[in-house]
Amino acid sequence: MPLIISRYHVSHSSGQISIGHLFLTPKSTTYRILTICSVVIPSIASTLGAVYLGSCVALVLYGITNLQTFLYYKRYSDDWWFYRYSVAVLWVFDTLHVILSTHALYFYLIESFGDYLGLIKIVWSFQLDVVLNNLVIVCVHIVYSVRLWMLGRHFHRVVPWFVVFIVLASCAAAILLSFEVFTISDFFQLHDISRTIEGALATAATVDIIIALSLCYYLLKCRVTTVFSSTTVRLMVILRFILISGLATTACSLIILITFLASPDTLIFAGISFIIPKLYINSLLAMFNTRGTKDHSSSISVPHRPFKVHDEERIINTIPLSTIGQGTTTSEDSINTGSKSELRFHGSV
Repeated sequence: MPLIISRYHVSHSSGQISIGHLFLTPKSTTYRILTICSVVIPSIASTLGAVYLGSCVALVLYGITNLQTFLYYKRYSDDWWFYRYSVAVLWVFDTLHVILSTHALYFYLIESFGDYLGLIKIVWSFQLDVVLNNLVIVCVHIVYSVRLWMLGRHFHRVVPWFVVFIVLASCAAAILLSFEVFTISDFFQLHDISRTIEGALATAATVDIIIALSLCYYLLKCRVTTVFSSTTVRLMVILRFILISGLATTACSLIILITFLASPDTLIFAGISFIIPKLYINSLLAMFNTRGTKDHSSSISVPHRPFKVHDEERIINTIPLSTIGQGTTTSEDSINTGSKSELRFHGSV
């Protein structure tokens, strides 16, 4: 009975894998080569090295996520339930992302050590990592869109609807990418879903910049309507964090897109993709945790109270009161008025 043996040879100088299938006949020392093919593979530095470095940076950012999550629940334990549950869900997703990325690294660096053909395969944990990436991005976009809806309904009704539409488009692109990543089995098949990857990254970057600009616009309008210098400073702090976080996540998405287009045969884009969910979560938590900033240089003596994530709407609700009460309303009366408006807002959510 004939015997077929497969062998492969790795050329470190040319970066090629030569695969040959040998046909051995009984009672014969001769063999016939059935097929020979050569596959060009990129260097380890641009594949596993990039993934390893991206995972190291992601672990550092995960530690910052834990710290910010602890500070958030310590300072804002009575925050709106939607934001408290959103932070908890995002932390769970981030933890699962770290576990899966660690398993993927163990598979490629330990279990597949020396097995060059095994390095080409896409392990299941790497596929689930892509799904969690998309889940984190979509969840953060939903939180921002809800915040934008609460602010925008007082000024323009078209902009919040437009943001909701593009967030739904981003969600559809993320679902499509999460589905198609399970239809491939090795990294050479990434070009089969390249259009989906490019569309998902471009959509996420577009949503980031539109949400950041819209939130900044509404917060600037809130800043104009308030007469309290301490509140103005807090709004400006939040505005700066929105701009920085929006630019950071947009830049990261664009870098992933550019590296994927420029170097499709490497895993540099995958290493950066390990970082992007951490950027989304940390930027959101940083904005939440800066609401307790106090203006020590304010000329108006205002009792310190934690600045809740929906206090911008409270400011909008008190525009007539703050305008009428200039020069006659004391600081304490203004704070009490704001507290009543805040309670009224809690009841409407």
